[in-house]
Amino acid sequence: VIKMAKFLNIPISPLMGSSILNYLKIIFNNSISPKYYINVFLTFIIIVLLSPFQLIDKLVFLFTVTKKNEDPVFIIGHWRSGTTFLHNLLCQDKSYGYFNTYNSLFINNIYSSILFKTLMKIIMPKSRPSDGMKLDVDLPQEDEFALSNYTTLSHYLFFFFPNEYKKFYSENIRFDNNRSLNWINDYHTIIQRIYGYTNKSKIIIKNPSNTARIKHLVKKYPNAKFIHIYRNPIFVYLSTYKFFYELFPSVNLHKIGENKLKELVIYNYREMYKDYFIQKKLIRKENLIEMSYEDFEKKSGFKDFRDFNPTSCRRSWLRALGESAS
Repeated sequence: VIKMAKFLNIPISPLMGSSILNYLKIIFNNSISPKYYINVFLTFIIIVLLSPFQLIDKLVFLFTVTKKNEDPVFIIGHWRSGTTFLHNLLCQDKSYGYFNTYNSLFINNIYSSILFKTLMKIIMPKSRPSDGMKLDVDLPQEDEFALSNYTTLSHYLFFFFPNEYKKFYSENIRFDNNRSLNWINDYHTIIQRIYGYTNKSKIIIKNPSNTARIKHLVKKYPNAKFIHIYRNPIFVYLSTYKFFYELFPSVNLHKIGENKLKELVIYNYREMYKDYFIQKKLIRKENLIEMSYEDFEKKSGFKDFRDFNPTSCRRSWLRALGESAS
């Protein structure tokens, strides 16, 4: 069984941002190892305490007038391919909105953030253990975590129950359970929340799992832009394995062995790109940009997010990706 340093500082699951009903569905529909019962219990207590404040969001969104927004810009690509690097860079453009880390974990408590950002700052480390990338409640974050706290149709349930990775890929990527319409409706709901909360008509979304959901996204967002960033697969495998190896013990709710983890990484990579290559032809040619991480690094002139100068970011990514990304 994998042993490593803790990613979170206290035994509470990222599912703490769920509604009570969503959390109970996830917990009772999956197998939990006894050693994680305390995590499950403490997380449930947090959710119960947060639940009354979720009414604030429900009321705000109930009376929010939906504005006409542009279809999103989706950053896709496997984990450890440069998606976070690219996401952080593009989100320096203040004309775009995005899911931040707080929104992603507390999608049901967006408008009570003044109370709960403090909780996040306590339990979150200052950087990712795998690569030292800075972590902060206001920095851009992928939205699949938000999905796991809003619906049971999230691929990232494999983070909590990694032995069931094939089931979650089948049900929440390929939708072999015939629930793709439920998923896209739930996804659209949380995206609309970010449009409203950020008061932006354009948003940038980074989600590796969306790499294999193209056919569902283009049906809902026919004018969406897709930026696919990819990397040497050997590096991606080694880096993803290290990333999951260091992350899983602090978020999973049952045990996983090292061999099983290796199988998980290979399976997700293989199936994700099998689906992507079949579906990418559904994207309008003018709406798809594909670039290797290595080329992007050369053309953008940046090697580390800490070196970014916000005033030059827009010019740099336009030079790197081309004017069609603007």
